[in-house]
Amino acid sequence: MAKGFRIAARALRQLGAELITSDDVALNELIKNAFDARSPRVAVHINAMVDVQVLAVIEQRLRAGDITSGNAREMFVRAFAAELGPDDRSAVLSKFDRATSLGKQKLLEHIESLRVAQSISVIDTGKGMSRTDLSDRFLVIGTPGKLKEREDGDDDGKPLLGDKGIGRLSMMRLGNQATVRSTQLGSVRWNEIHFIWSKFNDPSLFLDDIDVDVERAGASSEDESGTRIEIKELTANWNTEKVQSFIHRYMRRLQDPFAKKRHPYPVDIYLNAKRLSITALPKWMAQTAQFRADIQFNPDGIDGSDQVFRRSIKWRTSSTSEVRSWSMKELVSQLEVASAIFKGLGPFTATCLWFNRSMLAVNEVDRTRAEIAEELNQWCGGFAVYRDNFRVGKTGGMEDDWLEWDSGALKNKGYALNRYQTIGSVSISSSTNPRLVDSANRERLIACPEQELLKKLLGEVLVGDLRMHINTVREAEAKIGIAEESTTASLKASEDALKRTLAEVDRIGKLLPKEQRQGLTDIRATLQGQVEYVKTIKNSLNMARETRVELLELANIGLVVEIVIHELTRLTERTGELLADLQRDGNSNVVDVVDNLRAQIVATNKRIRTVDAMSPSGRQRKEHYDAVAQTRGIVSGFKNRFARHDIHHFVTVDDEPAENWSVEVYMVKGLIAQALENLLANSVYWLQQGLKPGSNKREIRINLDSKALTLYISDNGPGIDPHYAKEIFRPYYSTRKKGKGLGLYIASELVEYHGGRLYLDSLPEDDGRLRTFVLELPKDGA
Repeated sequence: MAKGFRIAARALRQLGAELITSDDVALNELIKNAFDARSPRVAVHINAMVDVQVLAVIEQRLRAGDITSGNAREMFVRAFAAELGPDDRSAVLSKFDRATSLGKQKLLEHIESLRVAQSISVIDTGKGMSRTDLSDRFLVIGTPGKLKEREDGDDDGKPLLGDKGIGRLSMMRLGNQATVRSTQLGSVRWNEIHFIWSKFNDPSLFLDDIDVDVERAGASSEDESGTRIEIKELTANWNTEKVQSFIHRYMRRLQDPFAKKRHPYPVDIYLNAKRLSITALPKWMAQTAQFRADIQFNPDGIDGSDQVFRRSIKWRTSSTSEVRSWSMKELVSQLEVASAIFKGLGPFTATCLWFNRSMLAVNEVDRTRAEIAEELNQWCGGFAVYRDNFRVGKTGGMEDDWLEWDSGALKNKGYALNRYQTIGSVSISSSTNPRLVDSANRERLIACPEQELLKKLLGEVLVGDLRMHINTVREAEAKIGIAEESTTASLKASEDALKRTLAEVDRIGKLLPKEQRQGLTDIRATLQGQVEYVKTIKNSLNMARETRVELLELANIGLVVEIVIHELTRLTERTGELLADLQRDGNSNVVDVVDNLRAQIVATNKRIRTVDAMSPSGRQRKEHYDAVAQTRGIVSGFKNRFARHDIHHFVTVDDEPAENWSVEVYMVKGLIAQALENLLANSVYWLQQGLKPGSNKREIRINLDSKALTLYISDNGPGIDPHYAKEIFRPYYSTRKKGKGLGLYIASELVEYHGGRLYLDSLPEDDGRLRTFVLELPKDGA
């Protein structure tokens, strides 16, 4: 006769060992099951008055005759739990002495009973289980009961935390004996099951050879419900240190510390009848962090825009947040993941605090550095995953690197983004993220395309973005000492850069018709003059060293060189880009483009030469021209870049369309071009990083006030924190990746040199950020 599969009894023990990998996970599972039973509170009673390992040693040595009863008593006293009071110690010791007086065998029996009596009880007042439930559901490994409840939906709307039907194997992990007692409302008695797991070790038995019966227990009242699980003959020593470790690693982090709305998951833990404290993440920790980042993902778009991934970061020293966002198109291209998988992942949110351990903000809170570091040690570990506000396994702990951060930088204490300096959470839901499923051992999420995408979004896109910010701050700190650095390397770099720039101009010249090369000839002559200027600076540097000029003066020479390189390289690259666009589009405005660039480069050259006393100063020639026409011409030069990045632009005069306007000015022609080119390039960059909350289109607006002769340039990008309104115009200050921090400084210096002003409008928008630059044109020469 044909037979199907049969399961050996010992397979159940092996299954439990594979699926429930630690005592912490096992106890966590039992607590989670209690909440799934809709218990308002869960009580965990741990009875471990004596160290079970010491008891085992005493028993072994007594049987071998290695120690006397007196020696055994001395060892027994040292095995008491530290929190036992005098009365409890006296009572336990009295029973030990009574057993000793009855002889060695009675003492051995007493020690064995003490070892077995060590227990963990998990008590809830949830829905409970009937006799049928215990028989047909609880005793069925992998029962689909919870899975069916989840699919059908629950009347109270609360999520179910488990669905695999394996949590009961946790009892096996914790101890050799277990009793499960349960009752329901309206029932008049308790029903119970008693397990002795060592029975399942017999290799000759099959699972159905071992009888596990549901028995009737004591009477219960009709208004009583819930389940009580008592585990005895514990496999581990649950001393104070182990219980506190469980509280710190699991219970304190049971709920998402950043959740705005928390489901009530209150747990009371007692060790030898003494209740232990379970505290949440202290609010003052956020005050000591360098920044807080809030992350949002929604594949259907955030706030009705085409942006699906958004990061908002607020530094401790800032008064507003900086936002960056990504569209689906950008992420699909960057991560090479199909949009269908983004849809399958579903929406989620995340939050993190980042700490520079070398610069903990001790002055912000009434705590010592040691206290802050100790609390950080309890919570750090990167991003923990919380499903329906309940933590998934060991994620977000130092023992689990599910995002695969660089372990080589794990213990860096300074400007490094690593798990050692980060507290974070990722909030998902069984309803909105159904494809993110716990692994069988409950320690993390099962690998699947959606889980891999989650890892990429957080482990590549977000981490890369945050590290860029941290590196920017680190570089800014390093540049504080720029006045003490030698300028020799800068001079050498300037020569090389100028030679490359000249070669690029020559290449561009060959692409133009002969009649259009005059403007480039003037640019080339100016660049060649800069080569000679750098040689002059080198000679002056050598002379300064010989005459022991102060180091600060040498640094000033270095700053001049940096400006030369920065501006000439920018202008030449811009020339190449514009000419390529013009030629590709068949545009005939090549002469105008070159003329604008020539005006800028000449203006820059004059300004540079007046920075240092070694060069003769002189103001550049002013001329009459139409400011509106020039502004529109400069903006039109960006049209291809605007198109590539889907940016809408508007040029107005007195808030009206600029097409029919003309505003004549008398000033240096390169002035508007210099500032406007820089500001537009900045806007294009930051609009790619994110949009103002509530915006769904990238926009740049330029308005000329014809009476005040003032240009207003604004965009709806991330904006600027008012705290940095002045800092952005200082040399070397930049929050752009690979930014030199010289563009705005040079533009503002040039404008001021010619009698104008360039600054950031101080009136914040509704989100507290600044987004409008003001260019006041000179008015002193009609």
